[in-house]
Formats: sequence, structure tokens, C-alpha cells
Amino acid sequence: MCSVVIARMVLAPQLENLEMTKNVSKLIEMKLAVITYHNGDNMNYLMKGIARDACYTSYNSLQYKRKQMSDTICEFEEAAVANHEAKATALANRLDNMQIELEELIERHEADKAVYEIITDGEQWSPQSKSRNVPAALAKKVAAMKKAVA
Repeated sequence: MCSVVIARMVLAPQLENLEMTKNVSKLIEMKLAVITYHNGDNMNYLMKGIARDACYTSYNSLQYKRKQMSDTICEFEEAAVANHEAKATALANRLDNMQIELEELIERHEADKAVYEIITDGEQWSPQSKSRNVPAALAKKVAAMKKAVA
């Protein structure tokens, strides 16, 4: 309960500047309460890490759901072309349910990004590309192979 009060008092001005629905506002408030539970000396780094992790998790969930939907759309199109009405209908129903899930995941991710922005004093979260450190010897070997087949 104390964390909720801290989140409301300390972070209320920042919440007012964000455009959101009442549900998203409540979700942000709850997420802030969880993060600000860790309020002590030198906890800023921990709170930023928790907020960043939440953004990555919700982002990855969104990406996964979009991939599932893309695959299901392909299955639907194949079923429609093959005149498999029952399968196409089942896939269309599945897509309807997935659309509802996607909307919830988008709301969750937007809330996570808003919390990150609040915790980091205005820094915008964005996914970082994975670094691919390829050993120089391997890079040279692949370059030689490319040259040989060119």
C-alpha cells in the first residue's frame, strides 16, 4: 500500500502529461507501485533495470503474437484457396481472439514504456539490436568463401 502512495505522490505530475485511457493509467500506476516498492538508497539503477526488463518482455510478447497472427493468416489463406470452409472459419475465429490478445499486449507495452519514461526522467525506451561479434578469423573465412563462389 505504501508503494502505491509513493507512486501517486512522487510521480503524479509525470502521469498527468501522458495521454492514456483510464485502464492504461491504472496499469501504469500498478506497475509503478511494483517498481517503487524498491525505494531506498541507491535503488535507481534497480528500478530502471526492472522498468527496462518489463519493456523488453512486453515487446517480445508483441513480436511473438504478431508472428503467430501472421502464420495463422497464411494458414487461413491456404484454407480459403483450398475451399476448406470449416478450417477457414476456425482460423478466422482464432484470428479474432488473437486480435483481442494483441490489443491487450499493445496496451501492456505502452504502459511499460510510459513507466520506463517516468522512472528514467523522460528517456524513451526502444529495443536495442543484438550485437553480433564475429571473430575476425571467421569473417575472413566467410569473405574468402564468398569470393570463391562469386
